[in-house]
Amino acid sequence: PLPRRLRKYWFLHRCNTRFNRRDYDLSLSLTRTACQDIAVIGGVHPESVLRAGWRNPYRRLHDKAEIGFESRMLAGVPCILAHSRSIREDILRHYPATDPDRIRVLYPPLDTGRFRAVSARERQETIRKYGIREERMTLLFPSLGHRRKGLQFLVEVFDRLDPDRFELLVAGEGMSRYRTSANIRHLGYIDNLSALYSAVDYVVLPSSYEPFGLVIAEALQCGTPVLVTRGVGAAELLAPDEGVVVADNRPRTLLSAIQRLEKMRVPPGFARRNGLLIDQHVEAIRRFARERA
Repeated sequence: PLPRRLRKYWFLHRCNTRFNRRDYDLSLSLTRTACQDIAVIGGVHPESVLRAGWRNPYRRLHDKAEIGFESRMLAGVPCILAHSRSIREDILRHYPATDPDRIRVLYPPLDTGRFRAVSARERQETIRKYGIREERMTLLFPSLGHRRKGLQFLVEVFDRLDPDRFELLVAGEGMSRYRTSANIRHLGYIDNLSALYSAVDYVVLPSSYEPFGLVIAEALQCGTPVLVTRGVGAAELLAPDEGVVVADNRPRTLLSAIQRLEKMRVPPGFARRNGLLIDQHVEAIRRFARERA
């Protein structure tokens, strides 16, 4: 059998050469194919390469292939849906031949059946379950890619903070690569994130580059404010009573912001206010399709 990456490229090639969008009322793809009516873009590969600083020769071959498929997709599909305004800007910067009139911004939808504010009783049960002390400022860092999302900066910051006043909870993959201090706890993988979101004071995501950052929308829908860097796409949606946006993820920037945080709750209905309900999302896609017809 072909290696995994080659299987992927073979699949993309087959889609591009065998699929005919005229055979369907509407076709949509979330991968780098050029055969569909609508391409949903959650980030552009050249920007990821630029931010990551990859230097491996094998990676460069992979990057060249990915960018080739992405370039063909952006040139060939009638409608492009970018997951944030920053992604739209990335598309036009890295692929300047792309017609800007074909690009629309459509933030990814949120499962509001799963992510919602929990009852006061469930919140208190979760606080007890995880040993959260309400007199402290407790921040949650939910992540499956710690380094890309900036955990190393938070570790440095919390090493300087008073453990009696500030605590960081880390949910997701392990922390064996990171030294921890008394006010950092790893919780592992969490099934019921809604309850944990509701139990903490802030959710923090200090990514250098995050095309959207769904955990931010999830937390806000659960009523919990956020602390994010400007590089997180979801920061575009924040109102002043929903969180704090900082310019960068340098430890001194994060330290200053965390020391100034005040406890608050986010007004209900974040997803509806920002068009993130699934029915709003579907209707927007239909509208874009009609515009391109």
